[in-house]
Amino acid sequence: MVTRCVLAVIGVCLLPAGVLAQDDRGAVVSGSVAATNMASHTDVAFAGTFGYRFSRVFGMEIETTAVPSLGAPVSNDFPYITLNSASVSSVSSAGVLPVIYPGPVVDNPGGRLVIFTSNARVEIPTVSTRVTPYFVAGGGLASTRRTADIIYAIPILLPASQVLPSQPRAIRYPAISSSTDLALTLGGGVDVRIMKRLAIEVDLRLFRLLGSEDTNVGRFGVGVRYRF
Repeated sequence: MVTRCVLAVIGVCLLPAGVLAQDDRGAVVSGSVAATNMASHTDVAFAGTFGYRFSRVFGMEIETTAVPSLGAPVSNDFPYITLNSASVSSVSSAGVLPVIYPGPVVDNPGGRLVIFTSNARVEIPTVSTRVTPYFVAGGGLASTRRTADIIYAIPILLPASQVLPSQPRAIRYPAISSSTDLALTLGGGVDVRIMKRLAIEVDLRLFRLLGSEDTNVGRFGVGVRYRF
């Protein structure tokens, strides 16, 4: 009789914990608007997340960050057009003086950036039932498309006796560069629950794009998170 009572008490004590653990498991989705900083230039970004919460502490997520209008300066590996020096040499032998202006200038940078990552999310339990800090770490791929206008000053071929014009002629060449690089991410934030399954999320993230030139991208955003 005593044994049955003890087992009944143990079962009652374990039941809430089992129900709580079951409630902690489930799918989650979130969306946010963020400010993204790349090469000391800030652009608007949008992020979306789908994941699964395995327990009160641990979950896995697939996240997409999109910067639809990327205005950061282009990197040093952006494609340039080389001038045809053979044509300049051929006309130099005809008695004209080639005057070559400074090198190309990059103008009107643009493009877009999309980052796909698979992340592990660890939530830190606190005494508060509404505020939950967390940190995130993971990796994936980043697709970058950069556009810009490359401005070249045209070498003006003049006889040595003529005066150089004050406004040199120039050509504008639209150039495009695309790349897919490995992306690593690390960050964290705070969830503030406003309803039973809905929370406001404040998030800070750092992305490291591993390409021909490694690039750091920072993201600070605010969004909503829903747990099914």
